[in-house]
Amino acid sequence: MPAIATVDVRLTYGPLLLGAFFNILLYGVTCTQQLAYLQSPRRDPWPTRLLVWGIFFVLTANTVIEMLQMYSITILQYGAIPDELPIAFISQPLSVILVGFPTQCFFIWRIYALGKFMAVPIVIFLFAIVATSAGLWTAVLVPVVARFANIPRLYRTAQVWLIASAVTDISIATSMACILRRHKTGHRNTDNIVDKLIRMTVQTGVVTALCSILDVVCFLAPALQGHTVNFIFDIPLPKLYSICLLSTLNARDSLRNAINGGGIEVFSSSDFRLHHHGGGSGGRPNVELDFRPQVRVVRQVETCTDGQKVRMSTASENSGTLKSERRQSTVSRDDVITSPDPALREYATRRSIGIVV
Repeated sequence: MPAIATVDVRLTYGPLLLGAFFNILLYGVTCTQQLAYLQSPRRDPWPTRLLVWGIFFVLTANTVIEMLQMYSITILQYGAIPDELPIAFISQPLSVILVGFPTQCFFIWRIYALGKFMAVPIVIFLFAIVATSAGLWTAVLVPVVARFANIPRLYRTAQVWLIASAVTDISIATSMACILRRHKTGHRNTDNIVDKLIRMTVQTGVVTALCSILDVVCFLAPALQGHTVNFIFDIPLPKLYSICLLSTLNARDSLRNAINGGGIEVFSSSDFRLHHHGGGSGGRPNVELDFRPQVRVVRQVETCTDGQKVRMSTASENSGTLKSERRQSTVSRDDVITSPDPALREYATRRSIGIVV
């Protein structure tokens, strides 16, 4: 007969089990997002692909470790009094750091790339560094603490870690929303796309920040100190960061389709490069669009204004392989951005949104 537990483990093992349930559920969502990213016709630069697959590997390892940990404390140690922390406990803060910090850096880089200013990204990055450092120190202290009864000794470093992480997430969401609002033009279709981007950015940032705040509240509440209730929010945190990243990357296709439905093709900065050189009319430099071989767009875009035509062609298929073409525009870059024609101004704005999404 198994030994009968002599202590109430509901607030010790119960939150860990609930956190593991949510963790596995969100892992299924992550796998779905990962499959959608893999099936997307887009091919991101290799650093982005390395980030996505590296995070997915960490999340898979984290899920396996959490399952083994719960099997150990609920089956192998059934009936035992909660005493020593499982050695796998150290993987939880490490998983949050290994997923959260690269994800935050990715969004910080986007803020810099879109806003073209340094002060705000640097400040946000410093908060991310503080959160990562405190998280690493928390992971180091786990084997030192060693026992469930000593978990409150982790509270101070965990408090710095999670509060700094919440400030980072909220700052990222706020900064992205402010930058995106600057892309509004008064055109209904484009502004609707910008509004969708703002809502998605704010929602994803608020979710991770809210979990971090609830984590802090749970281990600071006097009635919950010494228990593991905060792990209900802490264990799923790496999956939430991953879902935020993947949902942002996967949303580009649907948003681009919505933009293209307005009759103007949109390309991202990873699809082409602009080359400026002399020789244009009136001494102004012409713009040459250099399409990369992996780009594949099925239609041609033409816009006429003041007797001038903008034509953009994409890579064409030749004998089963894509061959890059170059077409020189007859309109200078300044013409596109400052033209009195609203269609060209709309195109310039949508192209900038294409860089965003």
